[in-house]
Amino acid sequence: MAGPDSASDLVPVTVRYRVLGEALETTVPLPRRPLRPDELLPLLQEIDNVAVDRAVAHSAAAGRPISCCRGCSACCRAQPVPVTPAEAYALSRVVENLPEPRRSEVRGRFAERAARLRDAGLADVFLERDPNTTKEAARDVARRYFAMGLVCPFLEEDACSIYADRPLVCRQYMVTSPAELCRDPLSNPVQVLPMPIAAAGALLSASSRALGSDQFTIPLTLALEYVERHRAELERTFEPEALLKDCITALSGTA
Repeated sequence: MAGPDSASDLVPVTVRYRVLGEALETTVPLPRRPLRPDELLPLLQEIDNVAVDRAVAHSAAAGRPISCCRGCSACCRAQPVPVTPAEAYALSRVVENLPEPRRSEVRGRFAERAARLRDAGLADVFLERDPNTTKEAARDVARRYFAMGLVCPFLEEDACSIYADRPLVCRQYMVTSPAELCRDPLSNPVQVLPMPIAAAGALLSASSRALGSDQFTIPLTLALEYVERHRAELERTFEPEALLKDCITALSGTA
């Protein structure tokens, strides 16, 4: 018997767009049934991958090659790695599907990072975001987080252990400045590669519109805790055409 998302229940969705003046096309199969916002991620990830490739090539042609390489994991070792609520839910499902004892090990890492953030008084700052937070206050919180040196729970031997499922911000965060500057990006003149689209922003916008309330990013280290607090909201489904249209419209607005 066919499963709920078997091939017969999927419909190919094609998006045509332009990146840095180049006409492009991406097709990804999506379920016909009502969708959770996180189920748009396969499409957004494919579009993002293409946009990143074009941005990297464009920068290299201009004499600004990417400095990042395998083993260069400074951004995974201290930064708050902002993920959207939909991505937090997707990451929780990645963890749930890990085999034991790997699943328990990764869950333990998340729990340890969350406990340290609670002890530092920072967990609820991220989990219960104040929309009136000033840029200065946000920067201070980022500095405090960075100083804690919270390594991404998915980092293994200086490489991402969930590379295919990594967040949108991880796909886009690349630098053209010397890699050693990334040890302290808040103080050093790190040159981040400009991106032609903001896929995470589009997902936030579409999710906010669907849910009827503003959505904010949270640090990846708090993803599992966020999901536990908001699971019912994250598992809500919406009419696929409207959700997809809102997301693509938002994505077009970021280009």
